[in-house]
Amino acid sequence: MKSKKVALINLGCPKNLVDAEEILGRVADSGSIICQYPEDAEVLIVNTCGFIDDSKKESIDTILKAARLKEDAQCKKLIVTGCLAQRYPKELQKEVPEIDHVVGLKDFDKLTNLSGSGQKRENAISTQCNDDWRNRIRLTPKHYAYLRISDGCDNNCSYCAIPGIRGRFYSRTIENILEEAHQMASEGVKEINVISQDTTSYGVDLYGKQQLHVLLEKLSKIKGVEWIRILYTHPRHFYPELIHVIGQQDKICKYIDLPIQHINDTILAKMGRGVTHAYIESLIDDLRSHINRLFLRTSVIVGFPGETEDHFAELLEFVKTTRFERLGVFTYSKEESTPAASFKKQVPQKIKEQRLREVMLTQQEIVLKKHKDLIGNSIPVIIDEKNDNNNGWIGRTYGDAPDVDSKVIIQGNHVKAGDIKNMRITGTSGYDLTATFIKNGKRIK
Repeated sequence: MKSKKVALINLGCPKNLVDAEEILGRVADSGSIICQYPEDAEVLIVNTCGFIDDSKKESIDTILKAARLKEDAQCKKLIVTGCLAQRYPKELQKEVPEIDHVVGLKDFDKLTNLSGSGQKRENAISTQCNDDWRNRIRLTPKHYAYLRISDGCDNNCSYCAIPGIRGRFYSRTIENILEEAHQMASEGVKEINVISQDTTSYGVDLYGKQQLHVLLEKLSKIKGVEWIRILYTHPRHFYPELIHVIGQQDKICKYIDLPIQHINDTILAKMGRGVTHAYIESLIDDLRSHINRLFLRTSVIVGFPGETEDHFAELLEFVKTTRFERLGVFTYSKEESTPAASFKKQVPQKIKEQRLREVMLTQQEIVLKKHKDLIGNSIPVIIDEKNDNNNGWIGRTYGDAPDVDSKVIIQGNHVKAGDIKNMRITGTSGYDLTATFIKNGKRIK
C-alpha cells in the first residue's frame, strides 16, 4: 500500500509536545511519510489543548482551519487528538463533521492504523500512561529536550480539569527514564527539562515515597548532559532532600518552577492547594537560603471565585515583596466539571482582566530592575538559534526555560547552537537581555 503523507499541528504545553513527538514516531514507524506543511499532507493530525477557555478556543479555531484543507488541499483525512479530544469527543464529532477520527490521549497506537486506513470512527478511550519513547521524533532543537517522568495528577485542585483529562498520577520507573535520558545525550541533548503534571510527587505511586531527588542525582551522572531543569513543581510536595540536591548538584539549573497560584489563605483553601500563606513564604525563604543564585518562577491566578479586593491586594503585595525572577499570571477560567465552576461569587471578566494587568505591570518593573542588576555580570548562557537578522544569536540563561521565559540577544558570531558559554550581560531589551561572548577574559564583539 502506498505510504501516506502525514502532518501534525501541535498546540499547548511541553507535555503536549511530548505527546506529539510520540505520535509522530509511531506514525513514521508504521511507514507513513512525515511532512512539514499541513497543506502538503494527505492525513492531518491536530494535537489539541483543552485546559482553559483560551486554549480550547485556539484548538477549535485550528481544527476548523484544518478542516478547510480537506476542501482546498490534498488532505483526505482529519484526525483530532489531545486534551480537547479526550475531554469532548462526542461534541467534536457532532460539531465538526469534517473530523474523521477522534483519538484519546493514551490511544496513540490507534493512530498508526487511522493515519493510513479508512477505519470507522471511534470515541476517545484512554489507557494508562505510555512510556514507550523509543521511536519518538523530537521537535525541539537538537540541544534540548523535554523528559516526561510521570503523567496524570492526584492533587485535585478545585479549578483544574487536568485530573479528569489526564487521569490518576502515574510515574515511570527510574530505569526507563534513565534509558531515555541516555539516548537523548547520545543524540546531542545538553539540556534536559524534566516535566510532568507534578514533578515533586515523582515516585510516590511506584516506590511509596518521593524519589525526584534520587532521579536527579542519577540524571546528573549522564555524560554529555550539562543542564537539568525542573518544571511543574508543587509547593506542598517540596522536601529537604530535593532542596539539597538542587542546591548541591552542579548540573541542576538553579531554577525552580513553583506555581503558587495565590497567597491568601481563604483563596488557597478554596483552590484546594493544601498550603497556606505562611507555608509558601517559609518555603521560598528556605529555597533562596539553600540554593545560591536561584531563579524562582511562579504562576498566579487572579479572579478566582470569591476573590475580594483585599484578597487581591494581599496577592499583589506578595508579588511586590517576594520579587520572583519570573512570573506568569492568568485570569481564572471557569471549567465545567470542576468544583470551582459551581462556587458562588464569580468575579466579572472586566475585574479579572484589570487585576491581571496590575500584576503584569508590577512584575514588569521587578524583572527590569533584576535585569539591570545583571548588567556587567558574567552568566552561563545556552545558545538556541541564529538571530532573525543573522546578526548574532539568541540564547537563554540557566534561569530561563525554553519558550516561556526571557531570552538573551547575543552580539557576535563566535558560538553555535547548543554551546553553553559565559556571557557578559551588556543591557536589556524589553523582557530580554543583551550580551557579548567572553573569551580569555575579553569581550568579543
